[in-house]
Amino acid sequence: MNHFQPIKQVKASEEVSNQLHQAIFQGRYGVGDKLPSERELIETFQVSRTVIREAIKRLEAKGLIEIKQGATGGAFVKEFTFERLSRECHDLFFLGKMSFSEICQARLAIEPMVAGLAAINGTDEQIQALIEADNNENQTIEYPETVQLRQKVHYLLADMCQNRFLTAIDKSLIQIVANITQKFQPDTNLIHPLGMHKSIIDAVVARDQVQAEIAMREHLTEFISRLKFIEDEYRHQHEA
Repeated sequence: MNHFQPIKQVKASEEVSNQLHQAIFQGRYGVGDKLPSERELIETFQVSRTVIREAIKRLEAKGLIEIKQGATGGAFVKEFTFERLSRECHDLFFLGKMSFSEICQARLAIEPMVAGLAAINGTDEQIQALIEADNNENQTIEYPETVQLRQKVHYLLADMCQNRFLTAIDKSLIQIVANITQKFQPDTNLIHPLGMHKSIIDAVVARDQVQAEIAMREHLTEFISRLKFIEDEYRHQHEA
């Protein structure tokens, strides 16, 4: 059986974009660096101004660069943020390339490790911020602000782990779950009751890596179970 596809000619702008994309990820242009000027790129790639502008627009749309105006303006490399990773994963989910259960499984695998690292790597200032975030969950506000407050503990733990790769992945997974569950419009206290973070925070404050991992795993297992129940209820009501 032939699994290959006919070759399609790549647009010049796409090829330019791909080469610049590769240069950024290879570290030839770091965060904050300015890409060569439009004139320099035209001379380098031997293409028209239109091609270069289309290529730059592609990079901007991907969130790799930002355009600054003025005499010192140009195309500058942006920092890789969890928002961009989250956006890519979000697209994969809605294209059917990633299931909700797979996303939850990934959180269950990654977040206990993150919590454990947070316990041993977090600064005293970060631990204080964690305690304050937990106390602020008691505020009387409406959905979805309640969800955002209860997510904050997870975001802080991601920063505290001191592993930028894990931080980016963890934050993107947290945001994806939040984006997907928004359509269920659940009662926050049903899906995530107050006090669910206490055992995690106690372990992190005590600098107990093992207990922090255990507490996070137990927390996520319960949270995912509650989420599954609410999702099933939502689908039953809308399919009836």
